[in-house]
Amino acid sequence: MLKFLYYYLPWTLNDFPWTLRDAGLLAMGFFAWGFNQIFSDWCDRKEDAINAPHRPMVTGALSPLPAFAVSAAGLAAIAVAGYLMSPWTLAFLALGGVLNIAYSLLKRVPVLNCLVYACAISCCALFAIAGVAGRAPNGGELSFVAIFVLPAHLLMCHNSYYKDIAGDRAAGVRTLQIFLPRLSRAVSGCLPCAAAALAVVVMFANGVALLSAFATLVVALAVAFLAAVSRGRLHRATCLNCQLCVLLLHLWIFRWTWLVAMASLVAIQLLFLWYNDEKE
Repeated sequence: MLKFLYYYLPWTLNDFPWTLRDAGLLAMGFFAWGFNQIFSDWCDRKEDAINAPHRPMVTGALSPLPAFAVSAAGLAAIAVAGYLMSPWTLAFLALGGVLNIAYSLLKRVPVLNCLVYACAISCCALFAIAGVAGRAPNGGELSFVAIFVLPAHLLMCHNSYYKDIAGDRAAGVRTLQIFLPRLSRAVSGCLPCAAAALAVVVMFANGVALLSAFATLVVALAVAFLAAVSRGRLHRATCLNCQLCVLLLHLWIFRWTWLVAMASLVAIQLLFLWYNDEKE
């Protein structure tokens, strides 16, 4: 397993050198997920009335029909642009949309809810791979997304539920944080630590000093996240959760992207300083 990972990981840059077109495709995938979130927000408005009462769709400041129209137009534009690069992008665009809506309907099922969310957002990466390669992702590419991209987003979703405990409990949504709180905290702490340890072992020959520092930062963010949750600093916890997810994604290609990862951490920090309403 470790030998497979070691020899396979360079796929990310050696086989598909990054260009502005590639970065644009990846951005399109995540913009598509963002556009689709308006439908998810509409499905979640009952819980959000408690968890995020300042959200425009909850307060009535954002009317559903115009929001749906803008989202549909954005998705249509991305679908056309993606199709011109590869018809396979349409498959992952559609799958991601279906899974994103399914996530809202399955939030009452612990663990499965996070898995569906992770699969939905992982379609963004598959969308980009299909567009860059001009074909369906092959077995190795699917394995990379399943082994590295999907777990990072599963943790991202899992950690996001701490701030929603009150609303989820009132709405009858049984997340792991409500059902098994000790286990949920163990997952939040152990999963990133395990990923950091695995990365150091797998990529030992690719610059262990830098990677060790990178992995240590992953662990430090996980500890800081749990500390913020225990102190009720939910806005801070959400910021740390986003930063942790970004670092986990960069962890496997750190040798080429660690500068981008550091810039991303700063950008996330600035975003949360500017956007400081945790109820929105």
